[in-house]
Amino acid sequence: MAETKRFLFSDPPSRLQRPLARLQPILAKKGQAAIDPARIEKEVQSYAKLEPLIAIESPEHWRSVVTGLDPAIDAILPLSIPAYPTEVWNSHPQPLIDRGLPLVFWPLQPYDEPDFWRWSACDLLRALGVTAHIAQNSRHAGWLIKAYAVKRLLQNSKMVVFGEQNFPWNAHAAGHLVTASLGTRIVVRPLADIRGRYASISQDSLDQVWQERSRRYVVKSVKPEALLEAIRVYLAIKAILEEEKAAAFGLNCFGDLIIQGGRDVPCLAQLLLREDGYVTACDGDFAAMMSMMLITYMLDQPCMMSNMYPISYVGALTDHFGDPLAPPAERYSADRRANLARLAHCGYVGIVSPEMTPSCKTTLTDWGGTYEIKRDGLGCGVDGEMIPGAPVTVVELCFDAKTLLLAQAKICETTRHAAMPHCESSVLMEFRNLPEFVANISREHTALVYGDKIDELQALAQILGLTVKVF
Repeated sequence: MAETKRFLFSDPPSRLQRPLARLQPILAKKGQAAIDPARIEKEVQSYAKLEPLIAIESPEHWRSVVTGLDPAIDAILPLSIPAYPTEVWNSHPQPLIDRGLPLVFWPLQPYDEPDFWRWSACDLLRALGVTAHIAQNSRHAGWLIKAYAVKRLLQNSKMVVFGEQNFPWNAHAAGHLVTASLGTRIVVRPLADIRGRYASISQDSLDQVWQERSRRYVVKSVKPEALLEAIRVYLAIKAILEEEKAAAFGLNCFGDLIIQGGRDVPCLAQLLLREDGYVTACDGDFAAMMSMMLITYMLDQPCMMSNMYPISYVGALTDHFGDPLAPPAERYSADRRANLARLAHCGYVGIVSPEMTPSCKTTLTDWGGTYEIKRDGLGCGVDGEMIPGAPVTVVELCFDAKTLLLAQAKICETTRHAAMPHCESSVLMEFRNLPEFVANISREHTALVYGDKIDELQALAQILGLTVKVF
């Protein structure tokens, strides 16, 4: 479960795949390297390309090599001859300062532990402004290398948000912060750009999509015409994403589409586009999309997002659902309640991909509505359960795009709410430290991935220059 890979219908285009990191091994001088580069190459072959080893012949050669490295190189792997700190990067660090490439000191291979002799070299180089890492073990080394590849992908990525920018996740106001910090560009387009493509989508195209994709879905109460409309939304959005060469999308349903009476909601479109390799989130929340991009491209795992309601917030839950959604006291003692929260969005848990459900299927039903905007039997919503007892990592990139919140939690249950058509299902989850998470929270939208992924995401945050807070 914690290592389940995201489902892909076919190989995505290259812009939607984490590239292979490019690593340049440099031997301090001619001789036998203390760490075997061939073994490193075998370890990293699934996520990185190791360039041919360069053995340094002189300080002049060192300068020429370092300053002349290909701009596509992500990191230098410095290798030594003896196990003593007499290397050229200590005697002549200036080329590293000038070039600005990070160094990763590989762990000692026979023991899979940090290279003791690199402590002082790392501190010296960091003091001089060079980014240097001592990998704690081969697993940690892999995280660092993958993180550099994710960094390169984000710097070359684009996302599209559709609809009015009238929620706090206002891309016009704050999208530039994401671009400044991580490089990802945000394009805002109107709903009309989607709807303007509907007429050109043929019935044959709709039938083909459903024939190819339907096996992962259970059709419940969604009307046939609403199902076709949902597929039409998918094809229209996909065409725009291809046109924009984008990697992710979100749509402002409650601030634009729904309140204007539209029911061409993109719930199923989100799921189908994830199968194509895209990252998708609700409400056009670009910060949630970025959180999901970090998860997706670092971990290669499925993720989802939803509104998170601490059950101690009785007023917020009652006002939004007409019910506090309190769990039964006999099953959840008073001392646990401070760490309990509900996940719920648009009548259901959220947009849960089939591979994240116990049955590996997601149910399609009519759009669920909310307490404020009543369910009317139209649209195509998605009702997916989550795996009970599963550990999860909760992720929130803040609007400053410099702060990353990570929290440990577990799924208690997916609860079915009788006689609540605007909230048929929600997930009850238990945090390790919900009060502290809430004290630092960015917004109600939280992204989740199965498993304890704190360490991997901390490694990614380090490479991306993000400040991490763990709860």
